[in-house]
Amino acid sequence: MQKFEYTKEVAKVLRPALYGARGTIKREIQQGISQLHRVGELYIVTRIEADVAELVVVAVAGRNLIQSVPVLLRYAKANRCSSIRWHARSPEHIQHAFHNLPIELVEIRKGIFYDEHIFRLVLNGR
Repeated sequence: MQKFEYTKEVAKVLRPALYGARGTIKREIQQGISQLHRVGELYIVTRIEADVAELVVVAVAGRNLIQSVPVLLRYAKANRCSSIRWHARSPEHIQHAFHNLPIELVEIRKGIFYDEHIFRLVLNGR
């Protein structure tokens, strides 16, 4: 995955995925807490939670998520992550992209305007 700089153009692409957290995520990228990557036409914001060795996919926007799955898996393994976690408002995108992998829906957080679905993929059976 290619690290990418947060620009106004990237912010426009990410906007639907960031919802009300645009300022927070921009700040996390600038401070190095989260990383912005580009895989083809897809932008992915990630952060690594070292205490649990988990790659958290903060936001994804663009095209070709399915083709980017192997790259995301390699990135997680290269960073010694034992799992990948996603928070999604549209669970069908995650379920479709990772249909051939043993992802697990671990929690649904009910909200006033939307529900947040939390998925986890354990890597290498850890």
